[in-house]
Amino acid sequence: MRNLQPESMMLNAFTVDVEDWFHILNTPSTPPIQQWDGLESRLELNMEKILQILDESDIRATFFWLGWLAERHKSFVRKCHRQGHEIGSHSYAHVLPWEVGPQRFKDDIVRAKKTLEDIIGEKVAGFRTAGFGITERAKWAFDVIAEAGYEYDSSVIPKFWEPYGKTTYQKTVRTIVTSNGPLIEVPVSAFRLLGLRIGLFGGGYLRLLPKWALWLGIQRLRDIGCPMIAYIHPREIDPEHPHLLLGPLRRFRCYINVKRTLPKLRWLCENYDFVPIRELINAFCDR
Repeated sequence: MRNLQPESMMLNAFTVDVEDWFHILNTPSTPPIQQWDGLESRLELNMEKILQILDESDIRATFFWLGWLAERHKSFVRKCHRQGHEIGSHSYAHVLPWEVGPQRFKDDIVRAKKTLEDIIGEKVAGFRTAGFGITERAKWAFDVIAEAGYEYDSSVIPKFWEPYGKTTYQKTVRTIVTSNGPLIEVPVSAFRLLGLRIGLFGGGYLRLLPKWALWLGIQRLRDIGCPMIAYIHPREIDPEHPHLLLGPLRRFRCYINVKRTLPKLRWLCENYDFVPIRELINAFCDR
């Protein structure tokens, strides 16, 4: 693997995993895909708010769309694209590679790529797997992603409770050599603190922690020369969305502080510059 290091000021990328409220993984209360069409969708309501905030700060982001949702919201996918945002793939049916195996995973992500390219009329370069699901037991997924024709992946996220070095976690943008050619990996940002891997820039961390903690985390990223790769799900800005029946810990992780997400999103956009992941990669590669 070869690290790609920019010579000048570190860039940031803001990303959105375009899912609906019923796409939470690893819980028996998640409805199967056969039931999705019958559920209330709050996607466009929440996406409008995200797009407005990005537009107010003149920021372009990367939107990783589920292919299933994209088929049902084609005009909104095109709207994101027209406004200058990058369209990436988040699989078609929100499958985890280690659950479905190589062939079903390949079939799913090839279908997602074609679905999105047919909608926007442009090549889709980026992929992010459901649930950041590339772990040690599914490292083969990098080979499949490259085989499917994607140029980069952004599916790696730190797991602070696992021993350092036991997952696919890496610190910065780099090229992975797969059996199907090179694949650029853009991990979600994290840093080490007291022997733990800390990622503050998405999910429950972003919702729970105060702005000063995020600011300190960003300074730490600058110290170690890593870009900030932030992420959000549309449901995380919607306090009124329906909730799945979850256990206490999972309920806390998925629904804590949803009311505070929008102000933090505005703060990030007002104080930091973001570009789509594809442009961040170009900046790393061109230097």
